[in-house]
Amino acid sequence: MVLKIVYHEDFLEHSPDPYDHPENPSRLVEAVRGLEESGVYKHLEAVTPPVGDVGLYTRVHSPAYLRHVLSTAESGLDWLDPDTYVGPGTLAALKRLAGASVEVYNIVRDGGEALLLGRPPGHHAGIRGRALGAPTAGFCIVNTAALIARMLSEHGKTVILDFDLHHGNGTQEIFYDDPDVYHVDVHQDPTTIYPGTGFPEDIGEGDAKGTKINIILPPNSGDDIYVSAARLALGILERLEPDYIVVSAGFDAYRGDNAFTVMRGGTAMYYLIGSELSRLARRGVAAVLEGGYGVGLRRALPAFAAGLANLENPYPDAEETSPPSVKRMYATGLKRLAAAIKGLNKVVEETVLEELERVGWEKLYG
Repeated sequence: MVLKIVYHEDFLEHSPDPYDHPENPSRLVEAVRGLEESGVYKHLEAVTPPVGDVGLYTRVHSPAYLRHVLSTAESGLDWLDPDTYVGPGTLAALKRLAGASVEVYNIVRDGGEALLLGRPPGHHAGIRGRALGAPTAGFCIVNTAALIARMLSEHGKTVILDFDLHHGNGTQEIFYDDPDVYHVDVHQDPTTIYPGTGFPEDIGEGDAKGTKINIILPPNSGDDIYVSAARLALGILERLEPDYIVVSAGFDAYRGDNAFTVMRGGTAMYYLIGSELSRLARRGVAAVLEGGYGVGLRRALPAFAAGLANLENPYPDAEETSPPSVKRMYATGLKRLAAAIKGLNKVVEETVLEELERVGWEKLYG
């Protein structure tokens, strides 16, 4: 099966020009260059998405919020909040993103695999923009991964896997009471980083209790913790037996990706996840670009795409080990997750306890 890469230059139109901003068109230029220089791109099938209807995003956002976004963008460069801008080219990017969402949905529904290199990113965007009390929408405007998951969930069991450095608070809010979509989110401990959400005790509500799983990683986590978290997330997915997997693929947790990154993981986790997804999804896989601002796009993204495309890891890194105190904090987070999910989701509880026993850090470090 050939991995299809969905991309269009309209995604570059969303721009903060003339101001500097971390979320800018150069991110996609870096992403494409990284795939080309790694040799991965030549093994992918490029797909040009059509222009779509932005109104499709009312499947996951309130109509009032979308009207606010579009009317604000009409006035020129402006700000939805202190972090999140819109400008003259935002509408073109959003229209193409809507079309790309449908394109990816069609590819995956028919049993294929697709990687959507689009922007703006989306996993912090909730029903009305800012989600779960976060101070901003964190560069995000519309939640493309959530939209694709919503559409796919009408055809089979769907799981969202988010491995961005930051918690996908918008995604969690959208599906928090929806039992039809599982959300497994691997992210830095929310007490230490924006948006301050995504605790192990946040497991969903109503009929959806036990379908939202937050795996938290302490600052300074190395490859041993990242690989453990990947094994845990993949183990959960394997036992859930999803028809479709939608990935919020963020690469800002890669060591040295940006000024805020304090994690020490290399490409091992990204490659491991990519290489396992097609085996775990009974039908198809959709991956949507979220964060990543520098070296993460140049190295971690190609490693993930190589895994998805059944290629060798183009950038194997020397593995870094976490300090004992960090391992202990990670093990504590797993215990919290097992306690929160106990009696609600046997699949998740057993998988968490097995990983906790496998690493043995609780016994080694108290």
